[in-house]
Amino acid sequence: MILERDSTWLDERAATEMVRAVLGLALDVTAVRRLRGGTVSSVLELTTDGDPPAIVAKLVAQPGRAVFDWEHSVLSWLRQNTELPVPESYGCDISGRTFPGSYILLEKLPGVTLDKAELTAEEKPLIEREIAGHVARLHSHRRRTYGSALRPAEEGWTRWLDRFEPRIRREFEAVADRLTPAARRTAGRAIADLSHLMPEAGDPQLAHNDLWSGNIMVARGGDGRPHVSGFIDIIEDEIGAADYVDAEYELSYLLAFRTVGDGFFEVYARTHPLRDGFEVRSLIYRLCTMMLHMRLMEQPFFTEEAEMVAAELARHVG
Repeated sequence: MILERDSTWLDERAATEMVRAVLGLALDVTAVRRLRGGTVSSVLELTTDGDPPAIVAKLVAQPGRAVFDWEHSVLSWLRQNTELPVPESYGCDISGRTFPGSYILLEKLPGVTLDKAELTAEEKPLIEREIAGHVARLHSHRRRTYGSALRPAEEGWTRWLDRFEPRIRREFEAVADRLTPAARRTAGRAIADLSHLMPEAGDPQLAHNDLWSGNIMVARGGDGRPHVSGFIDIIEDEIGAADYVDAEYELSYLLAFRTVGDGFFEVYARTHPLRDGFEVRSLIYRLCTMMLHMRLMEQPFFTEEAEMVAAELARHVG
């Protein structure tokens, strides 16, 4: 049954029914533990008496959540077409028959998220360089149009600004009244001059599009050394997971949350040298990211970051 304290909490019996329905295996769930989840779904770790020994369940209380079908498709595509280590999706059920809601069952990657990893001063740059290798390989996948890898290239965008400019304009309009006049003026000027500040360059590159320390798993091997065990949390967004984008969009997201530093760029730039003007374009992307989070979460941190980025950008746009 579903326990009353939470509409997305399960007892072992209900979890067993869900696992058997999706995996088709005679497994019993012996324990259920809540994990840190996202803003949309609840996340549980299910311990089983067989193989796989642990499963991650993401749940929402509403049936018909097509996002789980999409997440299953994205993870399967990435595993089949790239070397990016992402969890296997065992399947999902959004019918509401087995569970009065929607859920997806995923492989439990070893380790902890990067923001929880206890790394020494010597280990952190090593992890950054490993992340860079994974990202550089992912960004080596190219095609002629921007858009989801799960949709035909013919349905994509030939100009990056046709995709990005509407996004940053909407985010600005949603939060402009919460910015100081100076930040509002800087953002407005940058958006008005995007075609000059962000000239079209290069081919669309495949990206994860939600890379930050909470979505990067780190584990220690038998020798005690840390390594990246995978990348989690496929994002549902207008510019979402497995999208072909301007790669600087993803690099700037990594910088926005201070996930990586010089060690990352030393490795990444060997394969993908940074283009002239990256510093300014990165500030625009970071401002967009902070305005997006201002709209979604309304936490002071994001407003403070947006103001800080805007102040730095003001030196370039007047």
